[in-house]
Amino acid sequence: MTDLVITNGDAAGELLRRALHGTEVLPWRDVLHEGPVLLTDTLEDLTVSRIEYLAGAGGGEIGAIEFELTARDRGLAMSGEFDRVVLWFEHDLYDQLQLLQVLDWFADHPRHGSLLLVQTDDYIGRQELEAIPALAATAAPVTKAQIDLAKRAWTALRQPTPEAWVRLLDDDTSALPFLRPAVIRMLEELPGPDGLTRTERQMLATIEGSESITALGLFMAVQKMEDAEFMGDWSFWRLLDQLSLADEPLVAGLEGAPFQHTDPELAKAYLTSRLSLTSLGKAVLAGGADWTEHHTVDRWWGGTHLSEDTLWRWDGEAQALIPPPR
Repeated sequence: MTDLVITNGDAAGELLRRALHGTEVLPWRDVLHEGPVLLTDTLEDLTVSRIEYLAGAGGGEIGAIEFELTARDRGLAMSGEFDRVVLWFEHDLYDQLQLLQVLDWFADHPRHGSLLLVQTDDYIGRQELEAIPALAATAAPVTKAQIDLAKRAWTALRQPTPEAWVRLLDDDTSALPFLRPAVIRMLEELPGPDGLTRTERQMLATIEGSESITALGLFMAVQKMEDAEFMGDWSFWRLLDQLSLADEPLVAGLEGAPFQHTDPELAKAYLTSRLSLTSLGKAVLAGGADWTEHHTVDRWWGGTHLSEDTLWRWDGEAQALIPPPR
């Protein structure tokens, strides 16, 4: 029996390739919690927009990104040639969004019992090689309830407002047991009443609470504040750059910004920078200022384009969306 394994990226993929002999492994490389995830007609159309975004945001050379994502799509299209397809995904937001996308594709390309799912509450790439066979034994056929829920959630994420996404909290999401916390964590990456996302707030609070912390130390500390780590360093540095390079910055002391992964000297200066809060950073963190009033909001959250006129917020304490002012 020949299996195709689809998983979250190269670290997990390499481990599974070594542990599960005779399988093909397809890493699902995309950072879907960042940038536009548009309601396109096809996977290929969405891939085009993702390539443009990732290349424009400094995620790599456009040719390399195009090669990786289009090869991934071709691999998925060839999944019918395998006896089984086994999805391996973790509990964190990064993985859960990828799982929704993959299950949505299989909703339109059904496999009739030969699509299986392994879900873990730990990180696949950090497992010992000897632990993988036991995890593989937990593979269970994907159910209609899981497909239907994934299709609904994936469509909700790509709407032009977060309203359909937040309504998932009123649904029964038990078919995908890690989806509900992922829905909440994605909502927390909307600006709050103070204009900060949860990650940005954690960054500022960590800097304020430390006598001297480097950019690298900040990344490691903020990761530990997550119940389920989901953000890679590339996404994190983009947020730190924005807090430091704004016309009215919240963070001071960052050298070599924006982060340059191709220049070792600049990268070292960046990672070893000693960070502090500006007076505005202290005011925003204390609730005395609104960050959105001091910088231009222009970013994507799923299918929602956040701007001054479409500034959706998430009140974490009230667990409620705050619509844009009319």
